[in-house]
Formats: sequence, structure tokens, C-alpha cells
Amino acid sequence: MDQQKLQQLIRWLNEQINTANVTINEAQRTQNYGRLVIYEGMRDAYVRCLSKLGA
Repeated sequence: MDQQKLQQLIRWLNEQINTANVTINEAQRTQNYGRLVIYEGMRDAYVRCLSKLGA
């Protein structure tokens, strides 16, 4: 993968993590625990991907 595509992927993953964090905070506030668990899993998967990419 070339450097530009890698940087785009890293930016996209970071955006997804930020979106998941916002949704997690909202789910905690509204006590929507099903949504909370789903988005925590998504966030954790994105973070694992970033760590494998070395970002």
C-alpha cells in the first residue's frame, strides 16, 4: 500500500473512532446499553486496526 493510501486509511479509522466515541457517550447518557456495547466493539476493532498499521 502506498503512503498516501495508508494515510487516508489512518484518517478514516481515526474518524470512525471519533464517531464511535460520540455515539458511546450519547448511549451512556441515554442508558442505551445495547447501542453502547455495539459501538464499543466497533471502536475497539478500529483501534486494533490502527495498532496493526503502526499508527
